[in-house]
Amino acid sequence: MGLSRRGGLALLAPLTLILAGAIVVPAGVFFVYSFFTFELLEPKAGFDLGNYGAALSDEIYRRLAWNTLRIAVPTTILSVCGGFALAYYIALCRGRKRTVLLALVVVSMLASYLARIYAWRTLLGEEGILAGFIQTTGLGDGAPVFLSFSRVGVIIGQVNFLIPFSTLVLFAGLSGIADRLRDAGRDLGARPVTVFARVTLPLAGPALLSAISFTFFLAAGDYLTPQLLGGSDGSTFGTVISDQLKLTGNYPLGAALSFVMVASFAIAYAAVRLTMRCLGLLPRYGASA
Repeated sequence: MGLSRRGGLALLAPLTLILAGAIVVPAGVFFVYSFFTFELLEPKAGFDLGNYGAALSDEIYRRLAWNTLRIAVPTTILSVCGGFALAYYIALCRGRKRTVLLALVVVSMLASYLARIYAWRTLLGEEGILAGFIQTTGLGDGAPVFLSFSRVGVIIGQVNFLIPFSTLVLFAGLSGIADRLRDAGRDLGARPVTVFARVTLPLAGPALLSAISFTFFLAAGDYLTPQLLGGSDGSTFGTVISDQLKLTGNYPLGAALSFVMVASFAIAYAAVRLTMRCLGLLPRYGASA
């Protein structure tokens, strides 16, 4: 047993070193930066909580946080609901049909992210395909205003990108549910809706939590889609962090904003996990998600 444990540690050592070098160390350096000051367009070493104070108290950051939620929450709901429906259907399929559907989901993820965004710009823009269709058919003067460079456009683009990911995460959980468990519920007289609510959903709870967390974190942290599809309504916490790091060079404030967002993600995850436990969608102890 001792040799087995030492062998396992030896096998994990290279991966541990890679993770430490690629994630832990850079994140630690970035965290130290968050306490620096920014003077004369340069970060100055020191220990100052002013960046965190500004991130938590400045009105503009509160508005950006609210706008981020208004984008991330609908995106998460639509992506998880759509992904769950698709994953559930695939999980019920058998043989070649399941293989083909899974392959299509994976293939849809291979398209370039930028290509998808510009495709939506072409489709939803003021002079895009949708606007041309509406003008040609005489239904209006162009594409609806709420679709062009707006919060709705950002949500549409993010949902298109995130549904395949949520589908695969949920499929992994749903495919592990044995058919005999659902059959047992039906044999006991439960209706299909009851079987779904009392058997399928609780057993898929950990995968559902993972899908919610995954899609919410990606949607809230995205800065490219809001920039290209959002217009004035698409500014989010991610876009302001990007601006601080790339445009103004204010690494201390950008780092502080990043760790405030990480802390917000942790709080959101804890809140969703607790809610799912209270609803009976997760075991109270020993959940695997």
